[in-house]
Amino acid sequence: MSGLATRFLRARALGFAGLLLLAGGASFLLFFFEPTAYRFYPRCLFYQTTGLLCPGCGSLRALHQLLHGHIAAAFQFNALLVLSVPARFWLAVRSTRRELRGQPQRFDFHPAWLWAWLVAGILFGILRNLPSAHCAWLAPSLALGNW
Repeated sequence: MSGLATRFLRARALGFAGLLLLAGGASFLLFFFEPTAYRFYPRCLFYQTTGLLCPGCGSLRALHQLLHGHIAAAFQFNALLVLSVPARFWLAVRSTRRELRGQPQRFDFHPAWLWAWLVAGILFGILRNLPSAHCAWLAPSLALGNW
């Protein structure tokens, strides 16, 4: 293997290790510092501007609850995020396996899957702003946390 290829693989491995370290640090921070109690977490600009919930609103609180093993509470904060965790986990495992084997990363999804996720996100964003959304666990109760 040439020196250039070796340096490339070493840099790639170092970048992957840095990404894992960053994800671990973010998980540590989210586990120990609840998003509703600390102000250093970002606020949703869309919610602050319009008063409407975006599809991502409640994600930090949902991830905090998931890290503590409270699936039902996480589902109340952001159902779409909780339902997407198995797919995201599968993608992370697939990507890690490819990285460890030295294979190139491939995003060979059928376009229908990408369109389905886009439509689901848009529908979730619309439905969670309806008046009855709180009853259907589409929108978090405002009593559950800081907005």
